[in-house]
Amino acid sequence: MADKKITALTSLGTATAREDLLHVIDDPGTSPTNKKVTIGEFANALNAPVTLADSNVTLTEATHAGRIVIFPDVSADRTYTLPTPIAGMTFRFIGPTGLTAADGHDVILSAGTGNSIFFKGQIVHLDTTADENAEVVFSDQDSNETLQLNLPAAVDITCVGVSATVWQISGFVASAAAPAFAD
Repeated sequence: MADKKITALTSLGTATAREDLLHVIDDPGTSPTNKKVTIGEFANALNAPVTLADSNVTLTEATHAGRIVIFPDVSADRTYTLPTPIAGMTFRFIGPTGLTAADGHDVILSAGTGNSIFFKGQIVHLDTTADENAEVVFSDQDSNETLQLNLPAAVDITCVGVSATVWQISGFVASAAAPAFAD
């Protein structure tokens, strides 16, 4: 069996279990080492949430993509900048964490600059004021590169890359002030 090519091995298909093993080459760029990982460990590592700092952050595919991205109770308005989209690259934002009341600062999701990378889609605004309305807030579908979450109390937003210039956005924000897309 040691001389079999990987392509000649039998597939587990739907019988794959979390305890099954994968062969991994750790650090292939500098000091390659053969290692093993269970499918469960592999899935957990790739899906571990990432908590952002209370600062402006430029997100990366390696650190943030495919994971739940948690933003904190920010101490000032903060901008979280997405990388250039790749079809299928996904970010799910939740937060703010650690709140005991609605945040007093804004969170801005930025797709880039110059309107060459932008958001398509819409999010639901759940108004937390006395009138407690819900409304859908739409991007202009062709140039909105920022989404400002005004005084967020709860957020669950997903951004999915659909091309090298478009982030499809959906989800909700609960806040006293409506979120706003802008160029």
